[in-house]
Amino acid sequence: LSFGTSSNTNPTIDIDTTTQYQTVDGFGYTLTGGSAQLINDMIANDRANLLNELFGNGANSIGISYLRVSLGASDLSSAVFSYNDLPSGQTDPTLAQFSLSFDTVNVVPVLKQILAINPNIKILASPWSAPVWMKDNNSSIGGSLLPQYYSVYAQYFVKYIQAMKARGITIDAVTVQNEP
Repeated sequence: LSFGTSSNTNPTIDIDTTTQYQTVDGFGYTLTGGSAQLINDMIANDRANLLNELFGNGANSIGISYLRVSLGASDLSSAVFSYNDLPSGQTDPTLAQFSLSFDTVNVVPVLKQILAINPNIKILASPWSAPVWMKDNNSSIGGSLLPQYYSVYAQYFVKYIQAMKARGITIDAVTVQNEP
């Protein structure tokens, strides 16, 4: 079947290594509570092989250099949570009830294994939701952050960064929201 009279020639791509237009800082991977749980559930040798393939710098590794982690629960977590969950109707503007406990089970241990392989990896944290008591619909789905909690939510990020740092994990950047 012919659609024209000209022959189909493959284009030639010439790479000029002396001209640079942009650089690539690196390539990334997302570690959610769900993926951390699956990784932790692997046999130790298989887990080590996987993490080395992903985060190592050897010939058999893809050399991931950026890692996005969920700041609180994501849509791939086994449970819905924030680091400041409270009974309905309660608030905690001082964040006295802040706790990283959910992440200490799977996310933190996997991050430590990753950092042992690649201590130079950059970690970006992204929340799926503010604590529900800070939102106008009291739900982790939809809704908006209430203006009176803007500074409290900023402090929530600071407490998260500090809590991770206390566990030997440096958070290099945060986003205000995943897929706003």
